[in-house]
Amino acid sequence: MKQIEKPNWDETFLIEAVVLSARGSCDRLRAACVLVKNNRIVGAGYNGSVSGTPTCDEVGHHMKENHCIRTLHGEENAILNAVADLNGATAYLVGAPCTDCVRRLLQAGIKRIVNAGDLYKNPSYAKDSAFSQQLMKEKGVEFVQYCETVEEVLGLFAKLFKRLCGPGGIFQNVPTATWPRLLPDSDYFPKGLTETPSDC
Repeated sequence: MKQIEKPNWDETFLIEAVVLSARGSCDRLRAACVLVKNNRIVGAGYNGSVSGTPTCDEVGHHMKENHCIRTLHGEENAILNAVADLNGATAYLVGAPCTDCVRRLLQAGIKRIVNAGDLYKNPSYAKDSAFSQQLMKEKGVEFVQYCETVEEVLGLFAKLFKRLCGPGGIFQNVPTATWPRLLPDSDYFPKGLTETPSDC
């Protein structure tokens, strides 16, 4: 039986970060960060308000100098939620890291940053790019732009779904004819998920 390729570790943790970003409570940017050491998740966070206080989704943004200050960034929350020493860990990010978050990650001991999406194409972060890159270089931190575009991020999910439609996967018994109904706007999913049962 032909084996369906599984996501590698970077893809796995980027997918987890993307899923976690759906919990974000500020619609200016639903971002997230997953911290990993020795292929084990040791911290995770998304952009959201201080625990127990109203969120941007509920009461709107609190803007200061073109930034919403109601929320903590995903990187901040991931560091605060960490359950192990972060020295030598990898940070998987959804959304371009601002300079403040890059500094916090470096100070916590992160040695590798893996990013998904359009890095620094957001004008508010573009100006920070050069200094953030300089800081990472000075600290010997590896930066990996794993996905250049959001379409490539969607490709990670296509790979995931293809794997999970195969033998032993949670979706292996879902008839392929139901995929278009369940995912009516699923243009990004591979044709194999919606055409023939043999592909899924």
